[in-house]
Amino acid sequence: MSQETEYKLCSRCLARISRKFTKTRENEKCSICDNLLLHEDKIYRMIYNKIHKFGIEFDTFHIACQVSYDELNRAEKIIHKSVNYQGNNGLKKQLRKDLSAMIVEKMGKTLDYKNPEVIINIKIRKKPYPHTPYPEIANLTVFIDTNPLFIEGRYRKLVRGIPQTKWPCTHCKGKGCDCCDGTGQQYRETVEGLIGKHLLPMAKGKQIKFHGSGREDIDVLMLGDGRPFVIEVKHPFVRSIDLKLLRRVVNSHSEGKIEINDLKFVDNSRRSSIKNSSVESYKVYSAVAEFENGVTSNDVRRIEQLNIIEQRTPIRVSHRRADKIRTRKIFNLDVERINSRKLRLIITCEGGLYIKELISGDEGRSIPSVSSITDNNAVCTQLDVLKVHIPE
Repeated sequence: MSQETEYKLCSRCLARISRKFTKTRENEKCSICDNLLLHEDKIYRMIYNKIHKFGIEFDTFHIACQVSYDELNRAEKIIHKSVNYQGNNGLKKQLRKDLSAMIVEKMGKTLDYKNPEVIINIKIRKKPYPHTPYPEIANLTVFIDTNPLFIEGRYRKLVRGIPQTKWPCTHCKGKGCDCCDGTGQQYRETVEGLIGKHLLPMAKGKQIKFHGSGREDIDVLMLGDGRPFVIEVKHPFVRSIDLKLLRRVVNSHSEGKIEINDLKFVDNSRRSSIKNSSVESYKVYSAVAEFENGVTSNDVRRIEQLNIIEQRTPIRVSHRRADKIRTRKIFNLDVERINSRKLRLIITCEGGLYIKELISGDEGRSIPSVSSITDNNAVCTQLDVLKVHIPE
């Protein structure tokens, strides 16, 4: 039996591939498209209904198509080869092309291959999907996925004892236990959580992820105009969030613990630049150094001349950071005497300098240090971040 008689094509496939084949009769299935191209209006309706059922907001989209139907895939290859088909409109591409045109025309959306807000996944198989609304295309289903939403801003942390992001409980490693009251978290509140609990329902998303330009320790305040961050909402259904309202809600419901400002929508590339900006940034700190013995005027002059610091990864973070030596520069250091054994240091420096270790010396891992140049053991008893400047 010749291939022309073995395979039958619907009118759509005959027109786009070759008229050498027999046309399907009523109740017969096309060997290439399984008659799906004849029912693209129903496929569009499935897409439209899912978008409106879940209230998905978007302006740009892309369509993906997966065919897990061996007979169709095999027949398409054989037929294309038999007629030396030179076109580039296989079943998947044809569906994507036709349905994209319908969405553009009927919904007023924009096709975007690089960075779509929504990805419409069409899946085709041999076995029918359950609960299909259209028997004619029972072996096709539609999934709608949304790309993340990114919002940039700055946060101020106005109380101590709150980490920037989630910190799994040290006892249960995040599983939930009596020590953490079943939360799985070491700390009930985080900067991430105080923002996310309001943002997530606004965006109707599934999860948030926080990306900061560095981070301050739990016992450190973030003052001034705040630390830059990008918060990522995964699988959002709503993108037209009122950022002024979000700011007001977070600031008024955080009980003075944090503030957020300068909110704006950004794309994925800004997330990466924020995360990688810590070393390129400069920061201003206010640190209180308390000494074992009294501090002289000569000690103050030596401290003010600190410039290039070599720091091996501090002991306190060595379990989660690579063990290496980092070179950081101090641009300016002003000293204010509080009493004979206590100084306030205003330090302007490159991002990535560990201030607590700059003061203590960290058992010789920070060279030079405030302790080493004064020959007087010192510890940092209070630390605040006054400014974080990053390249735009």
